[in-house]
Formats: sequence, structure tokens, C-alpha cells
Amino acid sequence: MGAAALTVSALVALPGLPSAAAGTNIVANPGFESGTTGWSTSGATFTLSTDAASGAASGSLSGRANFWNGLRGSLTEPLDHDAEYRVTAKVKHTDGAATEPFGFAFCPASGACVAAANAIKSLPQGGWQTYTLDFIPEQSSYYTADSVSAVFSYFQFETPWSSTVPFLIDDVSLEMLNPGDLEEPAPDGELAVEQIQTKPVGDHNPLMGHKFGADPHHVVFNGRLYIYSTSDDQQYRTATKQANGLPVQDGGYDRITHLNVISTDDMVNWVDHGEVPVAGLDGVAKWAGNSWAPAAVSADFDGDGHEEVYLYFCNGGAGTGVIVGDSPVSGWTDPNGKMLISQGNPVQFPSGMWLFDPEIFIDDDEQPYLYFGGNWDFGPRDPAHPKSTRVVKLDENDPTKLADPTGSGITVIDGPGMFEASSMFKHDGKYYYSYSSNFAVNNPTYAGFKLPGQLYPGQGEIAYMVTDDPMNLTRDKFAGTAFASHGKWFPGSGGNNHSDMFEYKGKTYFAYHTQVAGLEWGRELNGGRVVNYRSVHLDELEFNEDGTIKEVVGTNAGVDQIQNFDPYRTFEAETLAWQLGVRTEGVDAPAVEFPEHNGGGNTVLTNIDDGDFTGISQADFADGAATVTARVKPLVEGGSIEVRLDSETGPAVATIPVDTAVGEWGEVSAEVTGASGVHDVFFVFHGPEGQRLVQVDNWSFVQGAATPAVQVTTSTRCVAGKVVLVATIANPTDEAVSVAVTTPYGSKQNVVVAAGKSVAQAFTTRAAGIPAGQVTVTPATGSPVSVEYPAATCG
Repeated sequence: MGAAALTVSALVALPGLPSAAAGTNIVANPGFESGTTGWSTSGATFTLSTDAASGAASGSLSGRANFWNGLRGSLTEPLDHDAEYRVTAKVKHTDGAATEPFGFAFCPASGACVAAANAIKSLPQGGWQTYTLDFIPEQSSYYTADSVSAVFSYFQFETPWSSTVPFLIDDVSLEMLNPGDLEEPAPDGELAVEQIQTKPVGDHNPLMGHKFGADPHHVVFNGRLYIYSTSDDQQYRTATKQANGLPVQDGGYDRITHLNVISTDDMVNWVDHGEVPVAGLDGVAKWAGNSWAPAAVSADFDGDGHEEVYLYFCNGGAGTGVIVGDSPVSGWTDPNGKMLISQGNPVQFPSGMWLFDPEIFIDDDEQPYLYFGGNWDFGPRDPAHPKSTRVVKLDENDPTKLADPTGSGITVIDGPGMFEASSMFKHDGKYYYSYSSNFAVNNPTYAGFKLPGQLYPGQGEIAYMVTDDPMNLTRDKFAGTAFASHGKWFPGSGGNNHSDMFEYKGKTYFAYHTQVAGLEWGRELNGGRVVNYRSVHLDELEFNEDGTIKEVVGTNAGVDQIQNFDPYRTFEAETLAWQLGVRTEGVDAPAVEFPEHNGGGNTVLTNIDDGDFTGISQADFADGAATVTARVKPLVEGGSIEVRLDSETGPAVATIPVDTAVGEWGEVSAEVTGASGVHDVFFVFHGPEGQRLVQVDNWSFVQGAATPAVQVTTSTRCVAGKVVLVATIANPTDEAVSVAVTTPYGSKQNVVVAAGKSVAQAFTTRAAGIPAGQVTVTPATGSPVSVEYPAATCG
């Protein structure tokens, strides 16, 4: 529903307001028996009609200037914000499309209305149709903090998404089904959603298991890969929660003013740098109300010898802006103080065209291009060739400006089945432009718009075009589908998509979003219904010999790690391949690992409870680690952190006591035993149940001679004149160890040595004398231990 028409926000029923009994219709003059009393409109013509669903008259609305010029009705008493209601109405339209969307909103006496959750219903043309909706006012994604004190004594019917079709309405009913009785969120301690493993250990998708993001776009800075995304996580965090942590109302984009940013150099271990505050009062671009669908490039356009990051975003559907940073996370400025592209700036765009979803592309000759736009449901409503996206050259010395300020160089893109999500990259001398196709392109209702001989994508796919000129994107450049609807690969994951194709360290990748994490939440806590937030995925992209794209297969496994992780340095605790239960939050202290961020973009691990963990993939401990150190802020006494190898339940190689002062940042350390070679490494948190335990800023390991996991001694004895070689294996650790023992006279496998105990293994040599030799004991985890034994004789 149109956010411009129906804006508003957060929760709780107002005290002291009377509530109608369940089943009582609280619409004043519901069947127009009293003429137009209690009904009004603006920007349209409201009259009575003798064409009625029942009785003598209905309400007629026509001559509507905009889709939000709806018909407003009065209530006999205001709505309870947390009560459940059912609205029904008879609706009739004889003009417009075969089906038209109708929506319902609740309104205060003055100010913006609030669209009810799931309010949009498509009704067919012709006779009287029934509109029905069950809703709870505070569950709307447009319900904001300002809504908490609002008194909703009115409601409105309208046709969203730019439709201005005239309609009749009659027999309107609004009844309470249940009084408000929502669970209050737990004030502290672990939430049920935190114990859902949205990214199983071993999988590499989604990239972030602990937060939501969508519309991914990459940038390479100082050789490191960064990915920005629309912060669906901000929409989730600012939603009112149930006691289990699920939002009262999921989905929506209206509260998103930040962009997520994460980075990696190995494609599997991702550092969470938090969020860039782009829009809103706390944002860089304070004129913007939202920041969605980022695009970014790193380049030295100003010639100062330092690359800047140019971060483009859309202010809802109204336009595209750009901010500039001295790193991917810091030093942001707003060079234009307004949108770079908007209606009338620099030209008049077709009414209903969305001026959003920017893509920035710099060619080999350093000429920058901006792609933007979207929608099909405007003008002629042609889903086959909506021609709703554009490309324009930017200033080759300043990509925050158009090359031609008059906009004369803005060029139409004719992507068959276009909807939104422009993306451009260059491979092997060819330009690949991709986009998300709309959901009406194959609807028989619009079959007449298709052109003979032209190929079209399926619904909700990532389609692409191939061209020799980044501004020549006519329909004949259409090449096919790069990625099917994500529901094909992840059943239950729905909605459109937004992708980014790019090359990094010799491989080509395809970033996109799914609802995989929301599916897991839904299976566990929401009766199997997906929780409508998105997560970023990454898979490899490959080409056929003719340069066309092989259809990308969406996976949970994700991409391969391209280099081992180096643990012998100070690295961010929010470096995550896997996790359970934790969240992150920004702090003012600079990130030790990233001096190039100039003090910005540091986050720490938070929301840590007993049993929570984080994991890093393929850490190379070489010959062995001697110590591990963590910078922590204990929140309670009695906490500890286990360092385990290969899984969260694997062998413990260190236990770090979290024994610094509660509420203060400090460093804690422990000796490491048995960590050598390449292993996944996990940090497992323990402490008092039911309490948040600690915050963690960073980790560091110090390399040293590997402390063996076992200790080995040898001895000999004589039995019947023959030498018997004895290997004694001692286990100094606090967990049982399984070992293999190898000698010149045989070997034994799966020898289990209990914690703190010793085991002797005897080998008969069948000889009266033996030369000096070597016994090797190999633990299941850790490095082999070899011990020499001297020559021995019997007789």
C-alpha cells in the first residue's frame, strides 16, 4: 500500500478508552442509510448511488486525483491498538483492470492514516465483491512510535499502487474479534529466536546467520571484499516483539534508514562492521527518509592518492542519492545535500516510475555510469516492456554529479519483463546487465503486450542482457535467466530478488537474497509460516563457452573458502562463519584489525548467554598456538569461554576465565594445548543461566611450540627371553583423548586415554635384542608426538 498516503508506527493500547463488545459493528452509517453522514473524501467526488449491494444506496467515489484519495468513514468509538478486528465491505468497480487492488487503513482525526497489515486485496471487475480483513492495529509495519498516542476514530478505503479507478462501496462492517492480549517481551535474558540455528555449522549461506539483510552489493577496498545490504535487521529490531522474539508484525521497509556492511578476504569468514547511518535524523543524508538497495564503488576520482567509497542508495521509490566515505564504514559526507535523481531532477520521468535501485558501474576507461528505476504498473501497464529503467553517464571526475546536468543523456533501457534491481558488470569484454523480472510478465491478462519472436523471463527471476555498449540496452540484447525465483532453490522463500555479479580474486560470484533465516524462524516458532525478513546469500557464477551465463544454483552450502584464516593477530570477535545466540552492536572504540577505517565501523559481540557460540572456518594454527587472549566486558561474575576445535562440541584446547571487573573492558588470557594445523575454531560461552554474560571485542592467538595433547614415555622389559616394548601415554587434559600408537613392531588404533590418566601399551618384539627406534603417538586431534627409545637386550 502507498507509504506516502498511509504512513505511521510501535505499540500498546491507549488507557482509558472504551472498547466495544465483540461482534458490535462500530462503523457509523455503515450502509449509507443516513445519506453521506460520517463519510468524506478529499481530491475526489463522493456521492450516493442507487446501485446498492443492499438497501437503497451505496457510496460512490470517482474523479480521484491520486490513489490515496480514498473514501473515509467514521467509527462510533476508537480502535484499541492491540485488539483484533475484522473489517468487511461490499465493493464494486466496473472500470480499470480486470482486477484492482483495494486497501484498508485506520486514521486519526488529523495526520496520516496507517495501512493495516496485509490490507491489499485484489477484487475482480463486475458485480459486488466482498472485501474482508482481520487485523490488529499495532501490527501494521506502518505503525510507528507516533502511533502509540494516536486515537484512531476513522478509517479509509483506497486503491493502492497508483490506481485511481472509481468504485462503489456498501455494507461496511468493523467488529472486534478479540480484545488486546499480546504477550509482552521478556525484559532480559535469552529469547527463543536466539536458539534457532539459521546457518548450520558447515554451511556458508546465508552470509550472516545473526542478522537480516537484502539487496546486496559489493565493493573492493584495499583488496578486501565488502558487501552492503538493505538492513532488514533494522526493520526487525525496531518492531515490537512477542515474548519469543518474533515480531508482532514482520516485513516492511518503512523504518529502514541504515545499510549493513560486512567484509571478508576468504569468502567464508565475515566481519560484521555494523551499519552505515545513511538516512533520517541520525543519518549522513538527513533529507532522506529511507535508505534501500545500496550500490558502491571505490575509486580515487579526486586524485588525492586515496580511494574514496561512493555509496549510492534509494530514498524509497522517490529517488536516488549518494554519500562519500573515506573507507567503507567511515568519514561519510553528503556532497549534494539532496537526491541525485528524483522526479523533475534533472528531467520529468513517467508518473509511477520508481526512481530507485541504483547501480554504479565504472568502465575500464574510468567512465562511470548510473543505472536506476523500476516498476511496470504505471502508464500503459505493460509488464512485457515497461521501459522503466534508465542509464546515464556520470561526471568522469566526480561520480556524485551527472555528466550532463540537463539530463539529456538519460537513456531508456528496454529489459523484457523488467521490474527492478538493475546490476551491471563486465566480463571478457562484454557488458552484463541484469535485473529482477516482474510477476505479471506471463500473466495471460497482459499477453497482448508481448512481441512476436521476443524471448521473456519467468516471473520473479534475475534476467540479463549482454551488450557491447553499456548504454545500448535494447530488447534484442536480452540473453535469458541467470537465476530462477529463489523459491525454486529454497521452497517457501518468496518475493522478488535483487542481485549483484562481481569478480574477486579470480572467481566470479553472484550475491542475492532469500528468506532462509525467516523460514527457520517460521518452522520453529510461527506455525510453519515464513517470517518475512531477508538474508544475503552468495554462490559462484559460471559461463558457457559462448559467454552466456549458466543458470546459478542457489545453495545453503555456498562458496568455497579461498584461503586459510590467520589466527596469529588481533582480529575482530564479530568475525563469523557460524554462530548461535549472539548479536552485535556498534561501539566507539576503534577496530584494532582495521586502522584503515579511521576509527569507525567497530562492533562487539552481545546478547551472549550460556551455551552460545561463534565459529571461524579453517584457521591455520601451523605448528601450534601457545596462548589465546580476548578483550571482554563481563556483565556477570563466573563466566568462561571455551576454545574448541572442529565443532562447538569438539576438543577443548583452552578455557579462558572471564574474571576481570564486571562492567569494565579488560583482557583475559589462557594457555592453549593441542591446537596445531588447520581447524575450524569455536568460542563457546558459559556462565550463570538466564543472564547475559559478556561482550567481546576481539581475539588474538600467540604462536608457540605446540603443547602436545598427550605425553609419551617408553620402557622395555624381558618376557621369556624376548624384549617387550612399552609405550605409556599420559593425558594431561580435562577430556578423554583417542590416539593411535605406531612402533616398528606393530600399531594400535583408537586407544582411549581418560582425562588425567595414563595408559600403557605393550608390543612383543619376538627378539632377544632390538636396536634403538621411535614410537609415534597420534591424537585424533592435534599433532603427533614421537619419542625415541634406546637399544635393549635380554639374556
